[in-house]
Amino acid sequence: MTKPNREDATVMLELLQVWAAMGMSDGMGWVWSPEFIPDFAPFVEKYPAGSDGYKTASKVCMWFETVGTLRKHGLISEELLFDWLATDAVWERVKGFPLGLRERANNPRLYENFEAMAQAQKER
Repeated sequence: MTKPNREDATVMLELLQVWAAMGMSDGMGWVWSPEFIPDFAPFVEKYPAGSDGYKTASKVCMWFETVGTLRKHGLISEELLFDWLATDAVWERVKGFPLGLRERANNPRLYENFEAMAQAQKER
């Protein structure tokens, strides 16, 4: 474990700027609301591709995939990252959506860094 440094803090703050620009606070609020459906089939029935719900779930997963990719390549301190984000809890809530997309597209790489980051946090 390496101690986070100023460069890690800068990356974190830049990620927070992207979070704000993407409206992720609203997206995460929706993910934790009763309106979000954790299971893929009923989710896409209620929120088909192109709907606001589908776009919001995609946005949340893509942001966490981006953070997970930075983590995978050592571009942000895992120590800082796991102190900051509850990635494992978010993955548990939304995993039906990315796993359903992965199966539908027959592409095991979809959101793999988000999943790997959540697993690593869970194992700590």
